[in-house]
Amino acid sequence: MGISQPLMTDTETTQKKFVTQQLAERPENTSMQQSSLSSVEVGRGSIVANIVSTLLLRIASRTSFVILGFYLGEHFASATIVAVVLEAFYISELVLAPAMGSLSDRLGRKPFLLTAPVLGIGAAVFFLICALLFPQPQADKFDVKLVVLLLLVLLGRLLEGAATGVNTPASLGYITDTTTGSAKLRTQVMTAFEVVTVGGLALAIPFGGQVSNFLGTWGFLVVVALHVLNLGLIVGFIKESTHHEARADHGSLVESLRMLGNKRIFTFLPAWLSVNALVGAWITLITIVLAYPNPAADMRFPGQLLYGGFSKGSATMLLGGFGLLFLLGMGLWMLVLPRMRRTTTMLIGLGGLSISIIVLTLINGLAENPQSIAPQAMTELIVLLVPLVLGIVLLSGFTPAALTQMASIAETQKGKRGAVMGLYSVVLGIGQLLGASLGGMSVDAGGFYGLMIFSVVLGLLALASVLYMRAHRDDLI
Repeated sequence: MGISQPLMTDTETTQKKFVTQQLAERPENTSMQQSSLSSVEVGRGSIVANIVSTLLLRIASRTSFVILGFYLGEHFASATIVAVVLEAFYISELVLAPAMGSLSDRLGRKPFLLTAPVLGIGAAVFFLICALLFPQPQADKFDVKLVVLLLLVLLGRLLEGAATGVNTPASLGYITDTTTGSAKLRTQVMTAFEVVTVGGLALAIPFGGQVSNFLGTWGFLVVVALHVLNLGLIVGFIKESTHHEARADHGSLVESLRMLGNKRIFTFLPAWLSVNALVGAWITLITIVLAYPNPAADMRFPGQLLYGGFSKGSATMLLGGFGLLFLLGMGLWMLVLPRMRRTTTMLIGLGGLSISIIVLTLINGLAENPQSIAPQAMTELIVLLVPLVLGIVLLSGFTPAALTQMASIAETQKGKRGAVMGLYSVVLGIGQLLGASLGGMSVDAGGFYGLMIFSVVLGLLALASVLYMRAHRDDLI
């Protein structure tokens, strides 16, 4: 582990000297050489501003999600209708992310960073207009007004998804541009990106709930304010980062999908997809599983402590605790990740997943429900929390290591960095959708034990992918 990093640094240094020498001998490429060198001179202030911009976008979009969820949930008895409308967010994100990554390679990152909050403002205004036009929708009567409302909300969610689809590949491409030649800085910034992504979602849930409680649907104006603040931050503090050669013609706008033909990307994607599916399943389903009402839960899957019987507040707090530990773990990993081989970190993360699954399975068998847990079982539960915390902290290292791997692959693809990083949004969205849907089927089949079995399958798929990468040294780039 300690040998691979210096070798990689020496190789990069040699290559950089060679390229610089070649460019210096070719006068016609002088401007291109200057552009390449300027890409690392944007300053750390621009990098920090880019990370803060991502945080603001995540908080704004999730706050909007919470307000909209309360608005629809108060008037629609069908959870399926509400879920379908809200999850339309991922459709536009999946469609746009690859194309936006390629376009940001041609046109620069900043235009797309600026476009994202503008789309977010449009979506929030759209939702506010919907709420004003339909303050008390009659969901029990299917008519033209109801169809119009659902279509308007659907359009707004597609706009929000477009904002993320435009922002994420450009933001990640920006990080890749500005950290070229510094593996340590890249690892730290990529980890920070993951921290604000998860942290923004975690902070926005209680924040959005309070905004909704005090302002109702007028809370969409708070969302607008967050996007305006983000827009000002991008205009004032983020400098353009792309290389001159990155603006050359690349042909197809779906360059990200063509990147799947790259061997390193193709062999790594199973691990990245599996972990995103796992996170999607846990975040989406845990609160539903825990809060399933009794006695129906005990009748459906008896003898499972973690299936049903918890209040919604308790279930939310437990999920929040998981998110907090995950954030803490990523913060700790930021300190040691630059010194370790990336597949080593991923294997440790998968080891943490194994610990978490084993401990949660043992906890699930301690009692019938939270109300019937015995004193001895409570003692065992407290003891089991120690390895559970350890497992979650270890697991949290996988995500920043994986994202750093994607960025390192992107650096090898001249002029196509945004296209490669556009895959981040694609895989994230697909993983979330697959995890929630297939994980839900697993829960229906076996309760909380079913979710754990599903997690084991995903963990094994990720393990096979990581071991293949390690054997072929695909992480040493």
